[in-house]
Amino acid sequence: MIKMARLTEYGFMLIMALKKSSHPVSAEYLAQTVGLEVPTVSKILKQLRKAGLLDSKRGAYGGYFLMKRKRDISLHEVIEAMEGPLALTECADLNGDCRLIDHCYMSAGMRRVNQVISQALQNVTVSEIMDTDRKITLQLKS
Repeated sequence: MIKMARLTEYGFMLIMALKKSSHPVSAEYLAQTVGLEVPTVSKILKQLRKAGLLDSKRGAYGGYFLMKRKRDISLHEVIEAMEGPLALTECADLNGDCRLIDHCYMSAGMRRVNQVISQALQNVTVSEIMDTDRKITLQLKS
């Protein structure tokens, strides 16, 4: 089963909560909004900030805010920010360290599958998954 890590799911929740706010918000506010512990929220916010998806401002009116509009944030960006480069198998990761790669008949095919999934995730935005009435369509290039 291919499954996102729980912290990645929480990352999406925090991005959606940030998008609903018109001004910077604190980690404490976000934790209360989504029902998570402050240390967990702080850890996720740090990773999303490092990836350039959000930023923070200090001071009385400070807090976290998105650097992009939700329609410009792809699922791929969030997943990579939280989990690192997408790779279904060790050989699909260009930096992977598989000792069998020289004798493997599936590595090229798995890299292609990995590219297709990666492209699909790049083509779906946070805005699209927030809109429950909108149909998500995928257009894959050959």
